[in-house]
Amino acid sequence: MAEPLLKVEELTKLYPGERKDSPVQAVGGVSFEVQRGEVFSIVGESGCGKTTLGRCIVRGLEASSGRVLYTPADGGTVDFLRAEKRDFKRLRKDIQLIFQDPYSSLNPRMTVFDIISEPLKANFKLSKQELEERVTAIAQKTGLNPQYLRRYPHAFSGGQRQRIGIARALVTEPQLVVCDEAVSALDVSIQAQIINLLKDLQEQLKMTYIFISHDLSVVEHVSDRVAVMYLGRIVELSPKKELFARPLHPYTESLLSAAPVPDPDGKRERILLEGEVPNPADPPTGCHFHPRCRFRTSLCETKVPELREVLPGRMAACHYGEELMLKGIDKG
Repeated sequence: MAEPLLKVEELTKLYPGERKDSPVQAVGGVSFEVQRGEVFSIVGESGCGKTTLGRCIVRGLEASSGRVLYTPADGGTVDFLRAEKRDFKRLRKDIQLIFQDPYSSLNPRMTVFDIISEPLKANFKLSKQELEERVTAIAQKTGLNPQYLRRYPHAFSGGQRQRIGIARALVTEPQLVVCDEAVSALDVSIQAQIINLLKDLQEQLKMTYIFISHDLSVVEHVSDRVAVMYLGRIVELSPKKELFARPLHPYTESLLSAAPVPDPDGKRERILLEGEVPNPADPPTGCHFHPRCRFRTSLCETKVPELREVLPGRMAACHYGEELMLKGIDKG
């Protein structure tokens, strides 16, 4: 297999707790690889650490430990988190972020042209004409009318604002884009348009996505591989088709059982989890999921399960991953 575009190794993010000796672990030793040209999705319920992980990868937040190894097209792998100032400035344009909220992520005092052109001014030395051409080109690709570029964000709808955010992220022609809940704030009808736009742009511009979402129907539509997070850790990592057909972790099974059924007459057994999501400041011993798992044993309460290959190409952090026959989504 070719060298991955991005390799995340034991990435951890800690926040100060109520006591100095007990920090809150938002992301706990996460590792995975992202291949060139794929859509790698990270899914989980609110508070699982997926957004924090995404922002640490792009250096929007400072990771507490770990490495993010990025291999640009010209070779020469670099730890993006510890890149020297010169290297970081050169690589910054290659890894971009699309924010969740299309309202608060745009500066209301800047025109759309200024918002989209800002990354170009920061990363390239372009003439006024070159700047105009680049901004106009990406506006057209993202479905924005170039005649409206001198307007301010308040003049646009939520879907149009998200197109502005996408144009801003893609104008530097990045290799990797982290989409942080990029459609969750939009109406369902607009979501479909933005998802299709992102897929079309990926093919046109030969990009790679890390797609962060809590919506399994969106994840199923866009993904090549899926990582499921729970309480700051990846509990399952599989190709999309296999994960939806037969999950290997009980938490993934529960998430899939909650996905909407397209057929109004269709029925799916809802697997309800016991209790609440544990406090990350005081996580359970052993497997963090064991207080809510119907398959738990004494081993789960005492020993932390490693994320390991349970089936070829499929990883799960469960002591009984090989033995459990969990229910996926039946496409028949």
